[in-house]
Order: sequence, then structure tokens, then C-alpha cells
Amino acid sequence: MSERHRVAEQEPLAGDDYLISDAGRERQLAFFRNPEVPDYIQRLVEGYIERKTTKAWDDPVVLDRMRNAILVQKSRYWKGQQVSYRKAYQVLGYLAYHAPVYLVQFEHILWQIIDQGLAKPHMRILDVGTGPGVVPLAVIDLLGRIGGGSAEVYAIERSEEHFEAYNALVPAAAAAQGDAVRVEKPIREDIRALVVEDLPDRIDLMVFSNVLNELRDMEIEERADLVARLADRLAPDGTIVVVEPADLENATAMRQTVRAIMDRGLTIYSPCSFIWGTVCNPKRCWTFEQKSNIRPTRLMERLAEGGDAYRFINVDIKYSSALLRKDGKTQHAYRVPSGAKFARFSHLHRHRDRTINVVAALMSGNLGDDRTKVYKVCDGTAANPVYAVIPATLRGPNRDIFEGLAYGDIVEFSRVLVKFNRDHNAYNLVILPRTRIEPIRGSEGQDAGTGARST
Repeated sequence: MSERHRVAEQEPLAGDDYLISDAGRERQLAFFRNPEVPDYIQRLVEGYIERKTTKAWDDPVVLDRMRNAILVQKSRYWKGQQVSYRKAYQVLGYLAYHAPVYLVQFEHILWQIIDQGLAKPHMRILDVGTGPGVVPLAVIDLLGRIGGGSAEVYAIERSEEHFEAYNALVPAAAAAQGDAVRVEKPIREDIRALVVEDLPDRIDLMVFSNVLNELRDMEIEERADLVARLADRLAPDGTIVVVEPADLENATAMRQTVRAIMDRGLTIYSPCSFIWGTVCNPKRCWTFEQKSNIRPTRLMERLAEGGDAYRFINVDIKYSSALLRKDGKTQHAYRVPSGAKFARFSHLHRHRDRTINVVAALMSGNLGDDRTKVYKVCDGTAANPVYAVIPATLRGPNRDIFEGLAYGDIVEFSRVLVKFNRDHNAYNLVILPRTRIEPIRGSEGQDAGTGARST
């Protein structure tokens, strides 16, 4: 293998090759195998806590106040109430409990952007609603680790306490990792009151990370209007990232918001594929990605020593996200060929208790357990959720039929059994011993099989 190679096997954007060394790629993949918040970032957070409280970061009084802040935040979140970050310990609780997961989470998303050829050697990034700067910290950490690429980072935040934390953490992290990332002075403003013309132009990456769900006074259409308005500052070949928590309410609201943004002229690059050339109904679209758990930070471990450890250890990487573009580019250009004999999900009611052939995108990891495995699948036509199910009674190689497939991969299914789940008003595609799947390798549909009629 050559010393340096292109990140993705795609044509470079704007004539630019984004090169990364093999060693840099392996360092990042090793990080994902055993993810944890790097020590230099943990030390920056601990130092900031000490400056804010004038006590040691693990002082019992400090830890107890952070525990209280975390419990209040979690309670308000699950009640659907606005979470406030106007006080110091509210932000310190966020840094202790939420930030570690969100940091690694965004590194996964940024790596996807790089790996799929959407990044540039130098990127202008705007983080909308940055909080204490988790997204910029992820950018700094990843680019520093891979040793390739550079960025200038702009950010918007309204909370004075978040603003202060950002200024204490982000520039210091950038300095610790060299000169790859230039941190611009953040803009203090409510994102709902932004004057678009005051923002930097030709943004390559515009990020809405765990922020749209906090605009609880805005309807779905209003959130979509906001994103579409700010997209005016996006470069012609730039990318918008929308990411939200994986719980049912926020994940489905995010899909509805992204679908509404699409109606305003942007294209969903991923994960949605629209393989039948039709638009979808996202009202019951609960999909999310899951990655390897992170290692708890030192701060988390100390917070957990006070009892009820599960309340203060947050290590699960689960998130719902979407990438959008202005240039019409999509991850998968595949469309079901005319005349191909696959059943649409919108027609599954015609095939109850029969074995059929379908084509769909894999839209989740295993939502079940080790015995009964459940995967969300989508072809863009269904009003009811559809799941591929590996029953507990199935034996043989088909128990691992989805191994090696990635989130968003398009797959042909042959000979799956259609069952209606009355309790959940959903359809199950039951994997049988004779079921076969075939990933779609071509992007233009030329590799699609013809399938067969339901039997």
C-alpha cells in the first residue's frame, strides 16, 4: 500500500485531493475501537472546573453539586422541558455527563464525512449552538490524530456560561494539538435571531449538534426554515450535519425536520436513499446509529463513587443524524430498476404470511437482543415501520446475515416472510433458513437483480 492515499474512492471535490497517511487512518480507527476522551481534553475540563469553583475538580462539594445539576438536567429532559445552562454548575454537569459522549459521537460523524469524500483539505466549519465547544473539540482532536487536513472553526452560542467554557477549552485544545485548526472568536447570539449576512460565507461544514431539539418553542416547519435560511451561507459543495439524541421523540422529530428541510431545496445525502424515487413519511421513522461505548472519564468515575453510579456514567454512543447538501449529491444513487420484481413496503399488506423479495436500506443496528435480533429497514415507501427479524428459533449461518453491513447500506432480500405485528402496527420481515441477502454494490442501479414475484 502506498504511503499516502485518498480517503475515499470518489472524485475529489473542487479539484482537491484530501490525503491522509495510512498511519493517520489507523490511529483514528484504533481510537474508535477503544474510544475515550483524550487525556489533554480531560485535563482541560478538570482545570476549568478548578478555576470556576476555586476548589479541586474532585472536591466532594464540587462533585455533589455537579451530581445535583446532572440529575436536574436529566429529569427536565425526560419530562420534555427546556434544559437551562445559565448557571455554572449546569455547564459543569454538561461537561461531566454529556460532553464526553457527544465528542466521540461527532468524531464518528466527521470521519464519515472524510471517509466518503465530502471533506476538503481545508474546511471552514460553523457550529450552530456550540455549547461549551464539543464539536470544535472533536474537530481539533480528530485532525490532530490523523495528522492531515486543517480547518477554521466558527461557532454560535447564546449562553454566557457556555460561552465562557468555550473560550477556556477550545483555543487551549487547538494550541495543544498544533496549528491545524484556527479557532475564530465565537458569536454570542440566539440562533433564532441570527442575521444571516453577519455569518461567515462559503461554509464547508455547518453543524447542528443536539441543538434543534432544544428549540421547543418552534414547530418542525419553523426549525426547517431556520436551517434552510442559514444554508444560504453554505458553500456550493458544502455539507450540513443534523444530529440529535436517539430516543424516540427526538429521533423522529429530527427525521421530520430533515424531511421538511428537503422540501426547501436541499438534498438528503444520507442516510435516506429514496430507492423507489418517492418521498417518505417520517412520522414513525425511529432510526439511529450505535457505536462502541466510550471509556468513562476520570470525572465520571469520581461522580459515580457517590452511589447510584448508573445515574452518572454515560458511555453509550447512540445518535440519529443526517447529512444534507445543496448540490444534489447523495451517498447512494441507486434506484430500483423498472420492471424489477421487488415488493414495495407500501404494498406489504398484500403479502401477509407470504415469502417475497424486497430491496431496502439497513437503518439500524440490532434493536433486539442476542436471541431475537431486530433491524429497522426502509425503502422510502412505507407508512408503517418495517423490521427485519432474526427469530430466536433460527439456527445456522443466517443468524449472522447482517454482519458486515453498515448503516444505510442497500440490500436485496430474497425469500423473507411477511408478518404483521398488530401490537405495534408494524411489519416484520422474518429471516428464514433459505433467506438470502445481497448488498447493492453499484450506485446507479445497474447491479440490481430482477428478484421474483411473491410465492
